Amino acid sequence: MSYAFPKALRTLLALAVTLALANVASANQSYGNLVGPNIMYLGITEVDSQLAGPPPVNSTPAQLFGQPVLSPPGSNTMGFPSLSFGLQTANGQFGLQDGKLTMDIVPTTPQTFIHSLSFDEGGAWRVLGPQGGATAEATFLFNDLRITSLNGVPLPTAIIVNPAFSVNSVTQNGSAVVTPGTGDITFTSSGGNAVGTWNILANFDLDAALAANGKAGQRITGMSLSLDNQLFTQTTVTQGLTLAAIDKKNFFISAVTTVPEPSTILLGLMGGVGMLVGGRRLRKARTA
Repeated sequence: MSYAFPKALRTLLALAVTLALANVASANQSYGNLVGPNIMYLGITEVDSQLAGPPPVNSTPAQLFGQPVLSPPGSNTMGFPSLSFGLQTANGQFGLQDGKLTMDIVPTTPQTFIHSLSFDEGGAWRVLGPQGGATAEATFLFNDLRITSLNGVPLPTAIIVNPAFSVNSVTQNGSAVVTPGTGDITFTSSGGNAVGTWNILANFDLDAALAANGKAGQRITGMSLSLDNQLFTQTTVTQGLTLAAIDKKNFFISAVTTVPEPSTILLGLMGGVGMLVGGRRLRKARTA
């Protein structure tokens, strides 16, 4: 004997399945921590999404950044050797791929000073078609880089640091319209086939940010980072083939740090002791 679920129950089951799929699609991918000689990258997490069409289809590609490593091993630079960022569309299709990355960045030792952070990413592109028939774009967004702690003390108000961008591209074959922007570069077909490479650099001058907020010379002991990488392709329907493709082949995060030499620390301590002893002698002389 068959049994028909009541309409209300069927609705609830459908809603439950929808919510379950939504939860899977929005699940975070956690990579844990990486510890270098002077820098620790903590709570490294990514969230990915993708929109393609027509017709519009939402999907969540798995691990666009992939597991990070110290590159080279034993350094303070973090790289992502398993990148799977890449989009290809043709003949009236479009695609948007979005990878978000969050983490905390702190010094490994109590003596480490972090002066700057740099981000270096790049890849390849191709546009094929008549004038304006194909577009490929790479965008590097920073949702937030915040200094949250100085000298081991949390700041009541975090210091937000803005990046300085440098954008570069090389056209290796054919010709295309290249439009660089702040953390963004776009390639548009100009007739025929064109291929090349792209690169975006972002630098955060932490010393300048501290000085601008009256904190010059203080030691950064806590930072939080949230960034957003996007690839976009779009093509039109014309006579003949239109194609747009772009990918990300490298992504690195590095820091400039200094750690005072033991002799420098010792001299500083000796200087402090000398000032303390001198002050005591001066007070005794005044009371004699």
